[in-house]
Amino acid sequence: MIRRSKRYKVQLSLYSLSWEKVSKKKKAISSGHKTSEISLVNVLGACSHFNFSLKRVFRKKTDIFRLRVYTYKRGEGDKWKLCYLQFNCGTLKTAQEWSKNINVRLKLLNRPRRCHVFINPFSGENTASQIYNNKVSNIFQIADISPTITVTNRRGHAYSVVQTLDLNSIDVIVCIGGDGLFGEVYNSLLWRQQKDFHHSEAGLHDPIPCHVKIGLIPAGSTNGVVFCTTGLADPVTSALQIAMGRETSIDVISVWHNNRIERFATNFIGYGFFGDVLKDSEIYRWMGPTRYDFSGFKTILNLGSYKGEIMFKEGITSGQPKDRRICKKGCAICQERQITGERQWVKLSGEFASIEGCIMSCCSPQANKGLSPAAHLGDGCLDLIIHRSVNGLRYFRYLTNVAFFSEPFTGDLVDVYRVTEFKFKATCRDHVPGSCRRCSYWNIDGELYTESEIHVKAHRQILTLLASQPE
Repeated sequence: MIRRSKRYKVQLSLYSLSWEKVSKKKKAISSGHKTSEISLVNVLGACSHFNFSLKRVFRKKTDIFRLRVYTYKRGEGDKWKLCYLQFNCGTLKTAQEWSKNINVRLKLLNRPRRCHVFINPFSGENTASQIYNNKVSNIFQIADISPTITVTNRRGHAYSVVQTLDLNSIDVIVCIGGDGLFGEVYNSLLWRQQKDFHHSEAGLHDPIPCHVKIGLIPAGSTNGVVFCTTGLADPVTSALQIAMGRETSIDVISVWHNNRIERFATNFIGYGFFGDVLKDSEIYRWMGPTRYDFSGFKTILNLGSYKGEIMFKEGITSGQPKDRRICKKGCAICQERQITGERQWVKLSGEFASIEGCIMSCCSPQANKGLSPAAHLGDGCLDLIIHRSVNGLRYFRYLTNVAFFSEPFTGDLVDVYRVTEFKFKATCRDHVPGSCRRCSYWNIDGELYTESEIHVKAHRQILTLLASQPE
C-alpha cells in the first residue's frame, strides 16, 4: 500500500495494524525505519474511499482507491478529535477487503453496537438535535452503531420510555441533553430493577448494580456529570468514548423518606443555599443557563440559615476530602477493596446556611475543580460539606474560593466529612413537613425535593458509564 506517496508493507493482526516503509528500488523493507503500529482498541472503524476525478484517471494515477482507518488523537486538555490514517490501494477490491477484515476484528471487542438514543431538544441552548446531526451521527456510523432515536417532548418522557424498553435488545442508552435527561434515564433503570426484583416491596431495598450501560453527550446547562467523568463537556469526545466502549463505574446515592426510597442521584445533593437557588431559578427558565447566576446573586443578598439536626457515618477509606490527589483513570482508591465495618453515628445540631453532599467532584465551567475536588467516582462514599450560619459576604467568599482558587475548605465555618450515609431533619419551631416556610428545599441533581427530613445512602459503583476519565 501507499501512504503519503511512500510505499508501505501493512500487516493486520488480531490486535493491531502495523505498517513499515518499503524501498521502491529493492522492493524490500528499508533499513533504519521503525515499524509504526496502532492497537485496534484505538481504532473506531475502517472504510474504503473512492477518490474519483477525471484528472487522476487520465494521468493513470493509482491513488484513486483508498483505505481509511479511523481513530482519535488527543487535542488540547482532555479533548479527543476524530482523525484517520489513509492508505492508497491499487484496486477497489483491495481497499474493501482490508476494510472488511479490520471491521470484523473490531466486532470482537466489547463495544456497543445497538443503542437507544434520547435527545432532549429543549435542554441548555436548544442545540441537542443539532449536536447529534453534526457531531455524533457520523461517529456512530463509522463505528457501525445502529441507533434507535427518541426525541423527548416533555418532562418524564425518557423515564416512561425506559420503563417499557426491551433492555435485552440494546447495548447502551445514550442521552444527548443535560443532567436532567440523564437523571430520568438512570432513575428509571434503577426503579425498574426495584420492581423486577422486589415487586410490591420496590423502594424498600438498596439498589443493585445496573447491567445497562449509559452514555452521556453534553448538551445541557451545566453538564456536571460529563465534566466529572471526562474532564470537559465536549460532544465529540463523549461520542468517541461511547463508540469505543470506554467504561467508568460510578457511585449512586439513594434518598429515603419514611423508610422508602424517593429517588436516586449521581452528582450532588444540597440543602439551604443551593436549594433556594434552584427554587428561585424555576421562574427564570426563559433566561437559559444564566438563570442560575442571577438566582445565586439574589440568594446571596438575602442568605438564610436553617435550623436542623444532621447525623452521619464516616466511611472507611484511605482517601480524605482534603487530599491533594484527585480521582483519575485507574484511581487506586476507587479500586480498593471495600471494608465493611460499622461506624458510630456522629450528630451535629444548629443553624446551617448550606449542606452539600458531593458524590463526585461536582466540577463545572463555573468551578473548574469542583465543590469537592478530591471526591471519588467509585469509592462508595460522598463528601458531606456543612456550612454553619454565616452572612452573605462570607459565603460569597467561599464561592469565590471554589470558583477561582480551588480551595473550598478554607475557613472555620466549613466542615467536611467523607461519609457513607447521613440523615437530616429540620428542627424549626412549629415545623410542618413538606410545606414549612422556615425550611429550605433539597436540590437533588438539579431537581427540587420539598421534604426536609431525609436519609441518604451511598452505593458503590452501581452505574457503568461509557466514558474515560482524564489521565
